Amino acid sequence: MKALKRCFWVLLCFGFISSVWAQNQEKMTRPGKHLTPRHRMANLLSKAQRMAHPGSYLAPAITSDNSKTWDLGVYPGRSTAELQSINDFGVAMGWSNLTIEGETETLMIGIPLLGFNAGQWFDSGVISGEDDTGEAGGISNTGIIVGNIMSSNGWPEAYAWTPNHAGVYLGKYSDANGTDDGSIAIAINHSGTLIVGDSGKVLPDGTMRVTALVWTSKVTWNNGQPTLSWEMHALPTGGWEQPGAVFDGIALIAWGGYGVNDLGQIAGDGWFYDPVLDEWWEIAVLWTPTKGGKGWKIERLPMAAGLAYNEALGINDLGEIVGDVWESNAFPALYKQDPRNKTWSVNVLPTTSPDLVYGWSVAWGINDLGDAVGYCTDENWIPKATRWNSHDLSFAKSLGFPGDTSAAYGVNNLGIAVGGYQYFVFDANGNQEFDENGNPILTPEEAAAVRFR
Repeated sequence: MKALKRCFWVLLCFGFISSVWAQNQEKMTRPGKHLTPRHRMANLLSKAQRMAHPGSYLAPAITSDNSKTWDLGVYPGRSTAELQSINDFGVAMGWSNLTIEGETETLMIGIPLLGFNAGQWFDSGVISGEDDTGEAGGISNTGIIVGNIMSSNGWPEAYAWTPNHAGVYLGKYSDANGTDDGSIAIAINHSGTLIVGDSGKVLPDGTMRVTALVWTSKVTWNNGQPTLSWEMHALPTGGWEQPGAVFDGIALIAWGGYGVNDLGQIAGDGWFYDPVLDEWWEIAVLWTPTKGGKGWKIERLPMAAGLAYNEALGINDLGEIVGDVWESNAFPALYKQDPRNKTWSVNVLPTTSPDLVYGWSVAWGINDLGDAVGYCTDENWIPKATRWNSHDLSFAKSLGFPGDTSAAYGVNNLGIAVGGYQYFVFDANGNQEFDENGNPILTPEEAAAVRFR
């Protein structure tokens, strides 16, 4: 960990600290929806909605916090905007789409919410293309933004950048079987020294092998000038990738890291998706640095009683982990370790509709104060941005985002949650419009943030 701290201070010397914000293809099948947790959850929520009977989608508003709201709309000149992550200086990153002749271009974007340049959007200047991985990404307190852009083969490739600096391709995983098709960076720790994500390859049977990755920072000096580079490491899977090791007849051949803290702990999942059956199997795991800092060891996080699967999506510097537990329904979850015996427990968090026995509710991120954010669905399966707290396991409250449907994906230590929202669509006669599955048709995504502290 001393090496991580050294890298942190060199990054500060590079001028990556977030005061920098006060300064100034072709369509093809891609692995995105298998590489990111948000698309797995969207897929499963849609499936759950199809199996339920839709009712009226004009649900009553839930009382929210007395808080400051930033209604940021869409990125100027583009069709959408949604925020994914925010650092402790109030700088948020996210994604924006633009539809051109039926094709969708995805662009990494950012916006400071505080300070002299508050409200001034910026972007990576590099198109990610039409890609299902557009929600992956994060921003460190040193100002490094991670996500993915489109590589030369038309697939996503993990990418790190800062405004006014050249970006860095982080590469794809290679082994004796060749080089993967694509990779994504999903999160970065506060100090900007560790990036996590995954790299995937489509197999002949249509399934996907995905390798969980961590990139470690390395600073070299040349003629008195420091250069930052990133070294890729594949994370171990502990034998749980073997057929039948966890689920009968199932091999968990896909793994990903979704959250990382300054202690080097990585929260993530192992899963398998059958494209023929449209079925998922999944477990939540934690990778912890080994003694000496030469690698990571893996351990499973506990399942909740009565539910078959779980996810780990975010982790704070206290080692508290959030995610969900799910089967035909999903519920937000908090994983905590007993400091005495080092055993883990899972706490199923309440929803904003406590009398409901169904729904699809997920906790996506957690800050170092124990504030967790995500969304809860109402009786009509409509998600609303929600927050919880790890110190009060009975607490669940709407964040009060704009829109008829909303979600929060990141939260910083100032108590600012970021995400996006949409409105229902009505025809000229005032009738609400639905798709062929009975789900409401929505307006394009718009970005929002709420400060609740």
